Amino acid sequence: IDFVPTEAVADLRGNKKVRLWERLSLRLVFLGLDQSRDGSSPFVHGPNGETLAKNPLKDQRVREALSIAINRSAIDDHIMEGAAVPAGQFLPPGTYSYVPDLGPPRYDPARAKTLLAAAGYPNGLRITLHGPNDRYVNDAKIIQAVGQMWERIGVHTEVDALPWSSYVGRANKQDFSAFLFGWGTGTAEASDPLIAQIATWDPAKGWGASNRGRYANPAIDTLIAQALGTADDAAREKVLIQAETMAFDDVAIIPLHIQKNIWATSAKLTYVPSVGETPRLIDVKPAQ
Repeated sequence: IDFVPTEAVADLRGNKKVRLWERLSLRLVFLGLDQSRDGSSPFVHGPNGETLAKNPLKDQRVREALSIAINRSAIDDHIMEGAAVPAGQFLPPGTYSYVPDLGPPRYDPARAKTLLAAAGYPNGLRITLHGPNDRYVNDAKIIQAVGQMWERIGVHTEVDALPWSSYVGRANKQDFSAFLFGWGTGTAEASDPLIAQIATWDPAKGWGASNRGRYANPAIDTLIAQALGTADDAAREKVLIQAETMAFDDVAIIPLHIQKNIWATSAKLTYVPSVGETPRLIDVKPAQ
């Protein structure tokens, strides 16, 4: 079986009739933020519920505050039960265009409060965090946990978990202010998520197709185009790393964790897991 429920992993580890096989995947789970509006964002308000004249999520300091208010290790330990690792970028170690010095943002609620105050919100904000409840591993639990962490820095958070069938359509129309998504990098290198998630939305070019927050940074767009036009692998990797670093320093999105793929088989079998999420029978063999 694939996608072993995290709550079942501990019991299955103790079952001698079963073997678990796991590998870090290429799927990043992250939060997107509305950066399409200069004026008020639909689900962000002042501390007393008042409408704001400008969108706080356009301010890098607010985005950083929301990011460093999240205790990623606690989410991975207590909600994902070890089936994920905290992330600060799209790809796991060992992949092409992985950024060695771009680790998960450090949990720092005190600094988060300072950043909010510096951005002009010393009394905090009110926000609704949306997410699916049937798409990613423990998705509804994750947004509940994030909401509780944001509360601790003075951002009163309502959490709204929706069925994927209705959630994704609304997200595609920029209905939300803060929202959870995942991205599996099928090419195992950074140009794929950079084009889809970070590049300025441009239907004619096919860029930003999944950039639901409508983040835009012309300097990053230039680097992406440069990387796509660079044939030398080492040179292209340097440009991709530069683009990734710029995007995550600017908190284009808020990375949470990279999922682990977990399969279970009979103890009579051996399975060689891949970074992909699709199980392949060719990788199953009788145990030696």
